[in-house]
Amino acid sequence: MLEVELRFDDIYISSIKKENLLQIQKWMTMQKQFVDDDMGLKELEERFLESYISECEFFLKIDKKNELIGIIKGRMEFKNPNEVWIWSFYIDDKYKNTTINSETIKQLLNYFSKGYGIDIFYTRIIKNDRDSLLFWKIMGYKPVRVVKDFYSINDKYMDMLIMKKQ
Repeated sequence: MLEVELRFDDIYISSIKKENLLQIQKWMTMQKQFVDDDMGLKELEERFLESYISECEFFLKIDKKNELIGIIKGRMEFKNPNEVWIWSFYIDDKYKNTTINSETIKQLLNYFSKGYGIDIFYTRIIKNDRDSLLFWKIMGYKPVRVVKDFYSINDKYMDMLIMKKQ
């Protein structure tokens, strides 16, 4: 796993450890913004292990004053040029429409840009998720590709929108 440790204001972003999984699973259960809000501890452990065994993946928790307020999962890809993918970014509903939401992404992109020389960033969202689309556009991302029927939610297929910031 790619180790990340980042502090700004009263926010601390750090790599998830195995001992954090129960706390994260409980937080995820309380949140209503997840595509699959029934993710159990076993499935979360599998996602953690996927990240843990890959030196290029990151799975991060976002704490505010020692309280879990979000998670970020993604991957750095060493290509020419190198790039970072943010696969998922979830933040507590009470912080969604605050500067913490956008500042978290700005700080993370700055961390990868300065620390690893990354200047191409991607994310993926459900194409019809207007709030996420607006957020990522405000963050400077532009739609680059649609993958048809990528997500299956309640037996309904939805398109994935890939967005890029350079």
